Amino acid sequence: MQALRLVCLGLLVLTVNACGFALRGSEQAALSFDRMTIIQPGGFYPLADTLAQVLRANGVSVPELTVISASPDTAAVTEGYALALSPETLEQRTISINTRAGAGQYELILNVDATLYQDGALIGGPETITTRGNFYEDTANISGSNSGRDLALEDMRRAMAEQMLRQLQALNL
Repeated sequence: MQALRLVCLGLLVLTVNACGFALRGSEQAALSFDRMTIIQPGGFYPLADTLAQVLRANGVSVPELTVISASPDTAAVTEGYALALSPETLEQRTISINTRAGAGQYELILNVDATLYQDGALIGGPETITTRGNFYEDTANISGSNSGRDLALEDMRRAMAEQMLRQLQALNL
């Protein structure tokens, strides 16, 4: 009887695996390219670093020197694949108010336009990538609220980079 249960369990596991079931995030993306240039707006731009980390974790080479500031001719001089990112736009909306009639919870909406080039030629985009997050503001602890907002933005940028990776994976490059 115990052996029959083990055989049935084994068959069930094989059946679930054969149908393509996998836990979310347990498989790495299969990308058809091995190098990506990231073109970013000038100045401080944390999304480029996050995107570079996500790409490197999936076997894509993103040399430090290829994270460059955008200019009108930047995409034309890049070799291979290049992903041009627009400046981030951040919206902050009040979701709820606290007992003092002040904002208690905020929704953050982060948007970036991404354009894909190959050897300087436009092959996709621009496409707007959007992520949402929220944070609670504690008026008694402003520094804690600010760090909570920063952590929420960091998580949103990570989610946005992973969303870009999934969209790149879906393309047949």
